[in-house]
Amino acid sequence: MDGVTAFVLAGGRSSRMGSDKALLQLGGLTLLERTLHTAQAVAERVYISGPRPRYEQFGVVVEDVYPDCGPLGGIHAALSATETDLNLVLSVDMPMMTPGFLEWLVRQAQAAPELIVVPDALGGLQPLCAIYRPQVRTVAEEALKRGDYKISHLFSALPTRQIPLPEIVAAGFSENLFRNVNTSEEYGEVVRQKSPAPEPQPKETEKQASMHERKPYIEFQNVHKAFGSNLVLDGVSFDVMPGETVCILGRSGVGKSVSLHQIMGFLKPDSGRIWVAYEDVTDYGEAEMERIRKKVTMVFQNGALFDSLTVGENVAFPLRERGGLEEEQIYQIIDGLLDMVGVREFRDLLPSDLSTGMKRSVAIARALAAQPDAVLYDEPTTMVDPLMAHLLGDLIQKLKKQLKLTSIVVTHDMALAKKLADRLLFLHEARAIFFGTFKEMAACQEPIVQEFLDLDSMDFEHYFGAQRPPHQTRFGTP
Repeated sequence: MDGVTAFVLAGGRSSRMGSDKALLQLGGLTLLERTLHTAQAVAERVYISGPRPRYEQFGVVVEDVYPDCGPLGGIHAALSATETDLNLVLSVDMPMMTPGFLEWLVRQAQAAPELIVVPDALGGLQPLCAIYRPQVRTVAEEALKRGDYKISHLFSALPTRQIPLPEIVAAGFSENLFRNVNTSEEYGEVVRQKSPAPEPQPKETEKQASMHERKPYIEFQNVHKAFGSNLVLDGVSFDVMPGETVCILGRSGVGKSVSLHQIMGFLKPDSGRIWVAYEDVTDYGEAEMERIRKKVTMVFQNGALFDSLTVGENVAFPLRERGGLEEEQIYQIIDGLLDMVGVREFRDLLPSDLSTGMKRSVAIARALAAQPDAVLYDEPTTMVDPLMAHLLGDLIQKLKKQLKLTSIVVTHDMALAKKLADRLLFLHEARAIFFGTFKEMAACQEPIVQEFLDLDSMDFEHYFGAQRPPHQTRFGTP
């Protein structure tokens, strides 16, 4: 990942182990080699923090400026050597750690303004699997100079985002990732599990990932769709880049929801091509689309909850369908997701006990339980009161920032679109008559676009600094 440097704290001889933990063997590799491979999957550069003579055979070593001061000395050395804004500090004795979690942690840090982003798991903060910004170095150095070697003081002295365990579990990760190897017994237990060595990330994989970031995650190419004599989509083309939110606007019956149903494979185009998750899905059968739907999920306008299941059981449904989780893990994930969308207190209620807005919040939680790359929202604020519409908009915006999800939002709510959209698609009479940013929309010459903006009382010059063109509406002069 661009702009990230990783520092593996190798430490040295452990008094409790009676040996150097970094050099213990597991799955054919030393713990140090395993940790370096794991870190290489998410960082541009990876360094070892520790004594150079002992570890230089494994990679580039950064030595402590303040020796024998424990992990805080290693963090200080890392931040003294770095040239990037985000710096992953990772202890060598977490053999269960995965690249997937580290990538997720980096994305949390990219979205956070705080100087430190640290997980809270196994009963406490995990400072040796955390992200630090360079500004932390000054405070760390002041502590080292006065002989205060406790890392915890950094968290009280500096802006810190502490990621709670329910949020970690809701993202699909176990707190066992943070298990340390501190004793011979713990080392023996890990060895008995015979954890496979992580594969080094080849350069070709990094190139392919970079290529994906430049390609649309979803794309319509000259798509046509009709129901009998009713032409719904007439040569519609647009794309959605990874992590982008596109809002589809237009009057009722112009093909907005039909577009979502075609992305999900519920409907097929009459002609044209549709790409989803970087794959041309136009001719995919149901079995192939089932695989795609594990990456892309949809929040239906009516919520599509199971009436006979409680809120918690509805959210648990995709987790049980996927398999591989204990019931205790499932309930942890349920609570984390319901916390995230603000409806945890309704876990044991039936959908019939909820308002329309609450049902949609639960539907979003259930969609997230599938751990998708992309979410499609069909009219999320329709038939709810203005306050709930505002709350739902805030929730979708929060998920966009925290989870970096690719999203399409079908809506007629311009306030929601203003809050969420990176780009907008305007459908009218089966055609895409506008696709671009809000600023570009303000200057669009299409009369129907300007009428739509008038009816929603959007002051583009106030919000976006864009001068709208003169235009004539059906309802009078502008």
